[in-house]
Amino acid sequence: MTNKPTYSSLLTWEQKERALSLLHNIKVLLGLGVLALVSIVIALIKPPSFNIDAVLFVSLLCLSAICALIFSRLTSTKETDTTAWLLDPNGLPDAILVTDLNGNIKTFNKAASDLLPNCAQASSVKELFDAWHSQLADRHQADQVIDAVLSAPDFQYAETLQLASGKAIERQTRPLPGQASRIWIMRDLTHLQTASNDSAMHSTMMEADAVRTAELAEQLFHAKAELEEKQAELRRLAHTDSLTGLLNRRRFTALGEKAIATADASSLWVIMMDIDHFKRINDTYGHAAGDIAIKDFATITQNEVSERGFVGRMGGEEFAAILEATDMDAAIRMAEEIRKKTANHQTVAGAEKFRFTASIGVAPWLEGEVSIEAALDRADQALYSAKSYGRNRVVGYEFAQV
Repeated sequence: MTNKPTYSSLLTWEQKERALSLLHNIKVLLGLGVLALVSIVIALIKPPSFNIDAVLFVSLLCLSAICALIFSRLTSTKETDTTAWLLDPNGLPDAILVTDLNGNIKTFNKAASDLLPNCAQASSVKELFDAWHSQLADRHQADQVIDAVLSAPDFQYAETLQLASGKAIERQTRPLPGQASRIWIMRDLTHLQTASNDSAMHSTMMEADAVRTAELAEQLFHAKAELEEKQAELRRLAHTDSLTGLLNRRRFTALGEKAIATADASSLWVIMMDIDHFKRINDTYGHAAGDIAIKDFATITQNEVSERGFVGRMGGEEFAAILEATDMDAAIRMAEEIRKKTANHQTVAGAEKFRFTASIGVAPWLEGEVSIEAALDRADQALYSAKSYGRNRVVGYEFAQV
């Protein structure tokens, strides 16, 4: 993609060029029109000293020139109209790549060449993304996603790649209507992930997303005839955790941001929950039993919160809930009910039966905060205090302004 004027400057330049061209053409047309008119009048009067054939020839020549100018003006106007709305893709911060429907690279912007230095050498997206896929835990799954996308021309898709180098890359693609082309948009999210205080939690979530993405891509690859139905299923599952059916971390956080937009002071509370000694459950009874324990805890939490808020799985054995239109006492009581019902519940995994407990932290969202993340951090601190105090308990975050 070559450097071009920006959107606003291009329009200004185009308008000036049109105005100057139009003014010049009007002047020429007026001059030729006057000359043709004079020639015709002379031809009609027929003075004896004039060559009538020459006058008629001059008139015909002027009229031909006028017609040619008018045709040229109409043609240039059409051509100008098709280019007056160009944007400079090199001014965009995201990496943009355009391919045909088979994945062959047609063009790319500067951000794409910065993010993927082999843009100029690669001929297809498979070749281009090979360096990224080689850094994934399971590159075969990522290759399957690309194959599934290229096999479905109308498919829109988005995913996040966690590379071995530590980079987190968001990659999305969609077809360009009526152009037999596909656009790929990529964004480096590493700086956002680095800002998180719990890198282990994010790593777990990214791995879970990769597994879920591979499962959905495989379903799509083997059921192209039902593409429309599978796309709807992909959109639904993109918001949920595949094991428990609860909201995943991304969707949970997005709903939290919407909730604070309408919340009153001290009316929105966050509960962070973690299954105690979860590794011991896996080591003693097996990972399948651990999955059943996670699902049992998700059911207990969802049933208790019900219509008073929403619940999400934040990663591994950690869960969170946001309670709307709730005061401190109600939030503490609900957390205590979840703790009691968890401790009294017996999980059955095949021939094995066992019980487990949970530690819970409770904290408020404070009026004036523009994000839910601060409240999640406070609840997380309270959760770790509950762990420190011996587990199987509820701890509220004390804050002077609450």
